Amino acid sequence: MLKARSSGNAVADRRFAYAMAYKAGGDPVSAAELVVQALDEAPDWAAGWLALGDLNETLGRRREAIDTYRQALRLDPADEAGAGARLARLGEMPPDGAMTPAHIAALFDEYAPRFERSLVDDLSYRGPALLRMALDGIGRNGPFQRALDLGCGTGLVGEAFRPLCQDIVGVDLSAAMLAKARAKQVYRQLEQAEIADFLLRQAADSADLILAADVFIYLGDLENIFHQAARILVSGGLFVFTIQSHSEPAAFILNHDLRYAHSRGGIENWVAGAGLHLRHLDDAWARTDRGMPVPGQVVVLER
Repeated sequence: MLKARSSGNAVADRRFAYAMAYKAGGDPVSAAELVVQALDEAPDWAAGWLALGDLNETLGRRREAIDTYRQALRLDPADEAGAGARLARLGEMPPDGAMTPAHIAALFDEYAPRFERSLVDDLSYRGPALLRMALDGIGRNGPFQRALDLGCGTGLVGEAFRPLCQDIVGVDLSAAMLAKARAKQVYRQLEQAEIADFLLRQAADSADLILAADVFIYLGDLENIFHQAARILVSGGLFVFTIQSHSEPAAFILNHDLRYAHSRGGIENWVAGAGLHLRHLDDAWARTDRGMPVPGQVVVLER
């Protein structure tokens, strides 16, 4: 959960701080009671309602969790805190689009200062390395004239691919993450935008490499992304990405960890629909969670 910003009420903030201390100490019942008291003082505080929903879920109070998440969403329709994804996880909203751009931007603006340390040291992240190895595996390791780095974050993919690319353009929703990427001076251009909007603005036949490492965990339906990639890539151009995977029939699901997971069948259908060619698809984890590899795949498509 995002850190709850101030409610604007000193009494509510103090009670909420006590609540989080009880939660950290393993007492969600007392924590929930204190959050209720905080919301009595600040009833329009969306982040407080979301925190109460999380506690209700922890306590097995499904109906109460749904009601509190809905209240958070009513108070903040842009859904910076992420109530929609939680409602989708509980089956109360369609999964596609449940993670709003406002939520993703806020999540990573907060995460940016510790992002690389957490991802690399704590989660054993290896997304950029997987993309490089996949390209090596099909004998295509550059040079590339123009690459697009989707969801570039702090620039880990840019650093890995700069020796192979004459020109790299990155896009991300988070201003704080882009500031970190900009400092590395590996991108010719960086844009703050949604991936779909960014791709729509790219000219046809304008890139020979599109990269996306551990990015599609925040996007459900990838059909439009694949069609845009096919339009943007030159003949023989490559689209290389990782996904979190699942074995159910659905093309994608919103997983228990509030991340989207995609199926091999879904990927293959989107590939065929976009007129791309599947060059490589292999099981490979990009990061761990609680010390265990998260099931995933690395994919290479060719126009």
